[in-house]
Amino acid sequence: MQFLHKCHIGFTSVLKVLSARISTSGKLQVKLVNSIRGSFQPEVVGDGHIVIGNFLMSRGPIYLKSVDGGQLSIGDSVFFNHNCSITCAERITIGNHCMFANNLVIVDHDHQVNEEGVTGSLISKPVIIEDHVWCGANVTITKGVHIGTGAVIAAGAVITKDVPAGALVGGVPARIIRLVKEM
Repeated sequence: MQFLHKCHIGFTSVLKVLSARISTSGKLQVKLVNSIRGSFQPEVVGDGHIVIGNFLMSRGPIYLKSVDGGQLSIGDSVFFNHNCSITCAERITIGNHCMFANNLVIVDHDHQVNEEGVTGSLISKPVIIEDHVWCGANVTITKGVHIGTGAVIAAGAVITKDVPAGALVGGVPARIIRLVKEM
């Protein structure tokens, strides 16, 4: 029975990837070996691009968006739990063997604000997440952040500054709690 369940997930994942490739007019590149459960919603606006490595695992729904030339890259063996959202206007790079708990938000931009309020213009800076990073539930990662290898992000943290390799960070805004291990 377990074998049939895994075959069903594999077949469903292939269908979701093929459908997403068609709906994004080929601007989505995904390896076919994936385990995608729940809703998989990639969107590419303009000349953006999304590249996903081997064995993306998602419990869904997962929402990936690349706009106006944004380059979203997700490495190999990356896991996303429920309700994860990534929106890219410039560049977001996620390394290999990363794990993200539910309700994750990653954005590489803010809307410009002037005396009249929020404008349609974006201010963006790349986000880089290196290998073996783990993020707890309800984490927000903002523009211009670089998260080092092996970092651990505590639940509910808002990441507004770089996180060194091997650090445990938490809070709003996040700060270093301690080093998990020397990198």
